[in-house]
Amino acid sequence: MREFELLRHIYRSNDRLDVAVRIPPGDDMGMIRFGGGDILAAVDQLVGGRHVNLETTSLELVGRKAITRSLSDIAAMAARPLCTLVAATLPPDFGEERAQELFESMRRTCERFECPLIGGDLAFHADPSHPLVCSVTVLAVPGHVPPILRSGAKPGDTLYVTGQLGGTMLEDGSGHHLTFDPRITEALMLTEMLGDRLHAMIDLSDGLGRDADHIAEASGVKIVIDAARLPRRGNASWEDAVRDGEDYELCFAATGSVPTEVRGVPITPVGEVLPGDADELPARLCVRDGDTLREAGEFGWQHEA
Repeated sequence: MREFELLRHIYRSNDRLDVAVRIPPGDDMGMIRFGGGDILAAVDQLVGGRHVNLETTSLELVGRKAITRSLSDIAAMAARPLCTLVAATLPPDFGEERAQELFESMRRTCERFECPLIGGDLAFHADPSHPLVCSVTVLAVPGHVPPILRSGAKPGDTLYVTGQLGGTMLEDGSGHHLTFDPRITEALMLTEMLGDRLHAMIDLSDGLGRDADHIAEASGVKIVIDAARLPRRGNASWEDAVRDGEDYELCFAATGSVPTEVRGVPITPVGEVLPGDADELPARLCVRDGDTLREAGEFGWQHEA
């Protein structure tokens, strides 16, 4: 089973949803009209052994990542955090002291990013071989403008990324994927600076290749990434920058003048948006490496079973 094939099956039922659902499944957050206003919601999960190495990672960083993964979805929509709920399933031998350390880390992280932890659920696996699972739900409200979707990129736009890409996980399991800050404030500032010139946005969790391809698919366009312009972390190659995932930076399509940095975070133009029927491109997402065009939509991460 491939993750994105299952998700597309789910998205095919979107037209059955009530009109109160303003953003259906298929974007970084869903949105529903409630009490005269709009509420955005997203859920993500952290699985021990899949997203973190519990043997080499402190529970402080495990709890932090469990929360910031979901907060990054709020950034992708340029929304304002409202609150957090956590449902965790612990191995039976996890221990009370370790459980308290984990939840204190999650609580502190929620407070730091002004998205307070207001509730959740706790359960224990019967089998000690089963991993730690933290399922984190975040609620948010729209920011300065309506939520920025994946589907608004237009031919003529430039594709940008914040920060640096690639090399997010080191051999011992440490690295940027544990310590990143979700770009919530930066996203809100971009909406203030660019207004309606900011057309589409996503956070980079599955790798630039996968996630830029999501923008291209949702927007009905083609995208060409310039390998030479990618801002790379450390010794990462351009392939790493496109493939690695867990960057949790912003990728967005905009037109006109765009600042080179926001709050000290660099912003780099990395590609161009073309019409969906651009015959010169062999695929929906390509990387230009010198004189070579390479199909890149499969670069990145997806869960398979």
